Parts: sequence; structure tokens; C-alpha cells
Amino acid sequence: MKLRTSFLLALALAALAAACGSSRTTFQRYPGAPLTFDRATAPPQAVEVADKAIAAAGGMDNWNKAKQIRWQAQRLADGKVTAQGEAAWDRWNGRVYGKVETPDGSAVSAVSLYGDYAMAYMEAKNGQKEVIDGPEKGKAAITLLLEFQLDMTAMTMPFLLEEPGTKLEYAGTRKDGDKEYHDLKVSFPDADRPHKGLVYHALVDQGSSLIARVEVENPTTGDRVGFELSDWTDAVVLKFPATRKNLGSGELHKSTNIRIGSPDDILYTKPVE
Repeated sequence: MKLRTSFLLALALAALAAACGSSRTTFQRYPGAPLTFDRATAPPQAVEVADKAIAAAGGMDNWNKAKQIRWQAQRLADGKVTAQGEAAWDRWNGRVYGKVETPDGSAVSAVSLYGDYAMAYMEAKNGQKEVIDGPEKGKAAITLLLEFQLDMTAMTMPFLLEEPGTKLEYAGTRKDGDKEYHDLKVSFPDADRPHKGLVYHALVDQGSSLIARVEVENPTTGDRVGFELSDWTDAVVLKFPATRKNLGSGELHKSTNIRIGSPDDILYTKPVE
């Protein structure tokens, strides 16, 4: 009886949290974030290129209706699957979720992008769940935030070009063989914790206006990573690059069954112990 009571209490708390979230009229963002992208302070050429890149991927109006993006994820190296699972970004409440399959079941974690909440647990194949706390939970949160900074950001970069708070610059053009690309430099305020201190370059195809490559740099450490974007796939009315190739390691990051909808609160909820 105690277990069932605890379970019902957890469901009630989750419902209450969902109700509180639904009362908010804007997406959860970092403290002090502006309500809209400041087009007036961005270079006109940068805005023109960004507008076309956003339109090619489905448009900002449709992006602003996407409260959550959820997909099946795979990593491949030399044609072999090295990891697979599921990922989600709850844009409305500022949370990300990751699930990685293991030989014994799966490892699950979730973290708040703008708060202190984090949770992690192991789920056995029989459905039994074991909560992870302490340093291991912290490691899982750091790994998930890194995934958001790199792969998830590369996957959704067209729409981040004009997110509230984005600093957008035109860095000229770049040639790669016979193709020439617009180079958009993208950065975010320090208050935007997940992207703090990082500089992104989005290389936009001058013909299709789709982003062909995203480069990420940490100016403090000098670390750099690049992703080649391809296999643009429709998810309802939005398009996402279903394949992102890590240009350093050659590893492929693949997304399938991309769904747009309302937040699945259970994904981000710590299991009842």
C-alpha cells in the first residue's frame, strides 16, 4: 500500500508541475532573457542569410510551436553502431533527456538547462529502476549538457540563429571545393548557461540555404569540433539534419523518428524509490 501511495503521490506532483508549466505563456529561458531576437542590432546581411536558413528548415513560426522535440538516436563508427537510445529537448520547460541502451538495460538521465535539477537512473530489462545519486549523477548531467551544447545544438542550429538573446554576426564567405557558403557567427550571453563561452559558426549553403556545417569553439581552451549536416528530414512542418558527422572522429550521429509535440513529463521525472 505504501508503494502505491507513493506512486500516486508522484503522479499528482507530476501533474501539478505540468499544470504550473502550462500557466507560463513563454518558453523557459535563462534569467533576464529577452522575449524576442533583436534584429535591429544584428548586421542586415547576417539577418538576411539567417532568415533564409530558418525558412528552408520550416520557419520560426512553426519552431515557436514546437514545445518538445524527441527522437531515436544512434552513434556509428566505421559503419558499426557504437551507441543507441533516445533523446528529447523539452523547450517549453528548459529540460533535456537522454537514454542509452546497455547490455543489462539502459542508462537514463535528465537535466534542467537553467536550474539545478538533475536526475539519473539505471533501468534493467525487467523494468526495475535504480536511482543514481552523488558523483555519478553529476557526471551524467555533465555528459548530457555537453550533448546539448554540441550535437543537439548542431541539429537545431537553423532556429537558434534568431533565438532571443542570440548574437548574430556575418563572418564572410567560405569556399569548399566548388561550393561557397555564408559563414554566420553565433554566440549567446553568459547568462545562457548551456552555451556560455562557446562560439558557433553555421556555414549556410548559398543555393539551398540549408546549413551544411556547424563548428563549435571554446575560445578559452582552444577546443574545436565540427559537424557536417546532411540527410535533412521532415518532422511534421520542420526539417532537421538527421545525420551529423563529427569531422574530427568521423563518427556519425543519427536521428530517426523525430517527433514534435508537448512535453512528456515522465521522461524528466525521477523514479519513485
